Amino acid sequence: MPPPSLRLEVGVMRKGWVALCTWLAWLNGDVAYRSFVAHQRSHHPAYVTPSRAEFYRMEVDRRWNGVRRCC
Repeated sequence: MPPPSLRLEVGVMRKGWVALCTWLAWLNGDVAYRSFVAHQRSHHPAYVTPSRAEFYRMEVDRRWNGVRRCC
Protein backbone atom coordinates (compact mmCIF):
# COMPACT_ATOMS: atom_id res chain seq x y z
CA MET A 1 0.00 0.00 0.00
CA PRO A 2 1.47 3.42 -0.94
CA PRO A 3 2.21 5.89 1.80
CA PRO A 4 -0.56 8.40 2.63
CA SER A 5 1.38 11.32 1.17
CA LEU A 6 1.57 9.59 -2.23
CA ARG A 7 -2.17 8.90 -2.21
CA LEU A 8 -2.77 12.57 -1.40
CA GLU A 9 -0.58 13.69 -4.31
CA VAL A 10 -2.36 11.35 -6.71
CA GLY A 11 -5.72 12.71 -5.54
CA VAL A 12 -4.57 16.30 -6.03
CA MET A 13 -3.20 15.47 -9.48
CA ARG A 14 -6.45 13.77 -10.46
CA LYS A 15 -8.49 16.79 -9.33
CA GLY A 16 -6.19 19.07 -11.28
CA TRP A 17 -6.50 16.91 -14.39
CA VAL A 18 -10.29 16.87 -14.15
CA ALA A 19 -10.34 20.64 -13.68
CA LEU A 20 -8.09 21.13 -16.72
CA CYS A 21 -10.24 18.84 -18.89
CA THR A 22 -13.40 20.63 -17.74
CA TRP A 23 -11.89 24.03 -18.55
CA LEU A 24 -10.74 22.85 -21.99
CA ALA A 25 -14.21 21.44 -22.74
CA TRP A 26 -15.73 24.79 -21.83
CA LEU A 27 -13.11 26.65 -23.85
CA ASN A 28 -13.56 24.72 -27.08
CA GLY A 29 -17.37 24.72 -26.96
CA ASP A 30 -18.03 21.10 -25.99
CA VAL A 31 -20.08 22.17 -22.97
CA ALA A 32 -22.25 24.46 -25.10
CA TYR A 33 -22.81 21.71 -27.67
CA ARG A 34 -23.68 19.12 -25.01
CA SER A 35 -26.20 21.42 -23.35
CA PHE A 36 -27.68 22.32 -26.76
CA VAL A 37 -28.09 18.64 -27.66
CA ALA A 38 -29.67 17.88 -24.27
CA HIS A 39 -32.13 20.75 -24.75
CA GLN A 40 -32.92 19.69 -28.35
CA ARG A 41 -33.61 16.11 -27.35
CA SER A 42 -35.78 16.98 -24.36
CA HIS A 43 -37.76 19.92 -25.79
CA HIS A 44 -37.68 19.39 -29.56
CA PRO A 45 -37.40 15.65 -30.25
CA ALA A 46 -38.87 15.93 -33.77
CA TYR A 47 -36.01 18.13 -35.02
CA VAL A 48 -32.76 16.66 -36.32
CA THR A 49 -29.84 17.48 -34.04
CA PRO A 50 -27.05 19.24 -35.97
CA SER A 51 -23.50 17.95 -35.96
CA ARG A 52 -20.77 19.74 -34.00
CA ALA A 53 -19.57 21.49 -37.16
CA GLU A 54 -23.10 22.66 -38.03
CA PHE A 55 -23.63 23.85 -34.46
CA TYR A 56 -20.35 25.76 -34.58
CA ARG A 57 -21.36 27.45 -37.86
CA MET A 58 -24.78 28.33 -36.43
CA GLU A 59 -23.17 29.89 -33.34
CA VAL A 60 -20.67 31.91 -35.37
CA ASP A 61 -23.49 33.20 -37.58
CA ARG A 62 -25.63 34.03 -34.56
CA ARG A 63 -22.84 35.94 -32.86
CA TRP A 64 -21.47 37.87 -35.82
CA ASN A 65 -24.37 38.49 -38.22
CA GLY A 66 -26.85 41.31 -37.81
CA VAL A 67 -26.70 44.91 -36.68
CA ARG A 68 -24.17 45.53 -33.89
CA ARG A 69 -24.63 49.20 -33.16
CA CYS A 70 -26.85 51.43 -31.11
CA CYS A 71 -27.88 53.99 -33.77
